Amino acid sequence: MNDLMKCRLPLRVCRRFPRLPRLSWGGSSVGRASRSQCEGRGFDPLPLHHFFALVLLALLLPAASLAAPAASTWEQARARGVLRIGTTGDYAPYSILDVRDNAYVGADIALARRLVLDLGMRAEFVPTTWKTLLDDANAGRFDIALGGISVTAERERTQFFSQAYATDSKVPVTRCGEEQRFDTRAEINRPETRLIENPGGTNEKFARAQFPAATLTIHADNRTVFDEIINRHADVMVTDSVEAQLQAATGKGLCQAKVTAKWEPARKAIMLAPDPALRLQVNRALNRMDMTHTYARLRAQWMDNARLAGDAELPPARLARLIDMRLALMTEVARWKWNRKSPIVDLPRERAQMESLRGRGAALGLDPELIETFFGAQVSASKVMQTELFARWRREGAGEFAGVLDLDKELRPQIDSVTADILAVLGKWDGKPSSRGNLGAFTTQPISDRALDTALQPLIQGRS
Repeated sequence: MNDLMKCRLPLRVCRRFPRLPRLSWGGSSVGRASRSQCEGRGFDPLPLHHFFALVLLALLLPAASLAAPAASTWEQARARGVLRIGTTGDYAPYSILDVRDNAYVGADIALARRLVLDLGMRAEFVPTTWKTLLDDANAGRFDIALGGISVTAERERTQFFSQAYATDSKVPVTRCGEEQRFDTRAEINRPETRLIENPGGTNEKFARAQFPAATLTIHADNRTVFDEIINRHADVMVTDSVEAQLQAATGKGLCQAKVTAKWEPARKAIMLAPDPALRLQVNRALNRMDMTHTYARLRAQWMDNARLAGDAELPPARLARLIDMRLALMTEVARWKWNRKSPIVDLPRERAQMESLRGRGAALGLDPELIETFFGAQVSASKVMQTELFARWRREGAGEFAGVLDLDKELRPQIDSVTADILAVLGKWDGKPSSRGNLGAFTTQPISDRALDTALQPLIQGRS
């Protein structure tokens, strides 16, 4: 047996490898050949189990090298049908978390909803903060991020950005009548100046770099930071000019100081995971939507919202906001019906729905005619929205959507929750008509203007 397992290596191999290395496997010698062994005196046998293990390893290594690469961020998002969107929810007019409804609103949120619809996906908003924005992005907690995000060199080191859809620069905000005290950098950069900023973003970075002598306070809640100036706990905040204009429009006594040149001009864009395919698809969608002009309209709408902030709690404004939320859900209803090739119109269900609504309204003391008029408009608006979406998807040759929410288990409970809120607010409405412009300021994502007009009609016409 030993003779059978001995071998003679060719002389050319021995000359090239006069002494093969000793290999160790599990504590035993795999083998070592010397020139004399090569020249005829045999070769130490390689144990069979070691031989087969090496053969198996040789077979597996090429297979491992040919394994499919990990799916890109875009491919993963497409597969699940959901685009995860990071946002801070504390920066008007871009992104605000409406805690009452636990829903994000704002110009950038409206942009996001149009974006995902164009991409054939569903939005899933992921909370983040300015301080943790980059860490969350690098950890892959979301696919894109928006909400007034400026393009900076630091962010570009690890993240991609879409094409810019707006530009902005820094300006001081202070109490009206005190603007001239803070309209130059030198005036702000004094120890007696009580400068206040929100943490972690470009505002804090700019303030620390430009005003090292000022007394700087970092206020944790960006939503209440301007209250500190109004209440004289601070003097000035340097922030984006759009936010400054928004605060001035609220009528709370804040004004923007006029500066002679643009401070820290910056582009606003969508921050993206570093995936070329994702950037390509997002930029294509922005171009299809003519986003430069569309976004200007969205942002102007939010300026109107700030101007009418005092009306936000009045029943017409609250009803407009709830109508907006209901229409946003209709995009998902349309996607569900599209996948199942279900008809848009379901008359038996509509009749049953209206009967149920009349009963719920009667329990709250509401006029049945009001119920029929108001909710009849909502049903009509829903059909307008779905019809427009179906027509669009047919033109585009859309296939089946991934990640669609279940109509019975997920969507209808959400619609019913909004309906309950509408019924409660309807009981407080005095029936007086409102203007379309004022109501429009409280709607943030009307994918279809015609559907929104239909839904708001009862509020515009009022009740006689």
